[in-house]
Amino acid sequence: MKSLQFAVTALLLLVAVIPLQAQNTVEFRAAGFYESYTFDTDVGSLQLESISEMAIPVGIDFHFGDLADLTISSGFANVQLASKDVSVLPDQTVSGILDTEARLSLNVIPSRLLLIVNGAVPTGIKTVAEDELAVLGALSSDVIGFAAPQMGSGGSVGGGFAGAIPVGRFAVGLGGTYGLPLSYVPVAGRDQELKPGQELRFRAGLEGPLGRRTYIRFAGIYAMRSKDEINADLQNGVGNRLVGYLSMNQGLGSSTLILYAFDVFRADPQIEATATGAAVLPRGNLLAAGMRWTFPLAPSTSLGPRAEYRNSRTANSETDIALRKAGYSVRAGMDFRQQVNRQLAIVLQADGIMGSLADMNRTMVDFQGFRVALHTEITP
Repeated sequence: MKSLQFAVTALLLLVAVIPLQAQNTVEFRAAGFYESYTFDTDVGSLQLESISEMAIPVGIDFHFGDLADLTISSGFANVQLASKDVSVLPDQTVSGILDTEARLSLNVIPSRLLLIVNGAVPTGIKTVAEDELAVLGALSSDVIGFAAPQMGSGGSVGGGFAGAIPVGRFAVGLGGTYGLPLSYVPVAGRDQELKPGQELRFRAGLEGPLGRRTYIRFAGIYAMRSKDEINADLQNGVGNRLVGYLSMNQGLGSSTLILYAFDVFRADPQIEATATGAAVLPRGNLLAAGMRWTFPLAPSTSLGPRAEYRNSRTANSETDIALRKAGYSVRAGMDFRQQVNRQLAIVLQADGIMGSLADMNRTMVDFQGFRVALHTEITP
């Protein structure tokens, strides 16, 4: 906790030295998500019949002119699980405050170089009962993608930089960050302290216009993660990840079409925090592609249909090399945005999803569900 206290103190000192004469603004953000998914328990060995989550993330952004930006975020989440057979897997409810995260970005060279300091205070639920571990596979699924996939941890400290270099009509972006997760006890009743591995992350990207109304972005990320530890014993290999992202913005009349795709490859198994504790994720790969089309209905009103396809492949175990089908999903929905006045904007979201997940025996189990959300943005 000393590292966390030092990071929080340093963050407050950095904010304190920002000149008061800067043109300061404050933005408030709040949202409410409710999502629910049901599984076909007539097929395979999956005992989870349904899972629902209500999440209320909140945030505040401080803008200190061209000098710095400070973001603080937290929230609340409630997860409810219904079982096919309560004698095998009891129904469960987990709820509580999320971790409180802070990020300070200092404009060392405006529009060219940012220095970043960040940290998370462990205000969320970080220790859960042992019988809740059975559902972590569903909660950590990258096929579904929950709005609040993590409810608590031991906290973290970190920092880094992000820079941009003009190259003709384009800009090359470079960045690097370091993250140090702090140790915690994930399962009640077990004398096991988990210390997730440290992570170094490097990012390089290119973006710029291809034409008068066409804009592209490409980014690649390489993340190196050290071994996780339980009671100081090394548990997993280095959890390196490769991430690639590509998007294109195309203007169409008064509307904008965005096409995107990303791929996340996890080279080795690693321990990840989820909404109700820690889970071991095997070697795997997630491929996704999607679109968003936004067009105005009125000067202050816009509508945005969107769709996304995800396909996940994972190894059977920590020692398995081959990747096998772990599931897929198709999510489609609509965003409705209303700019009420200069200070207030409201966004309504609704979407549905269908797909299939592999159980422990690699039998594919169908699922379906929905998500609704309300976002508010306030700029005094």
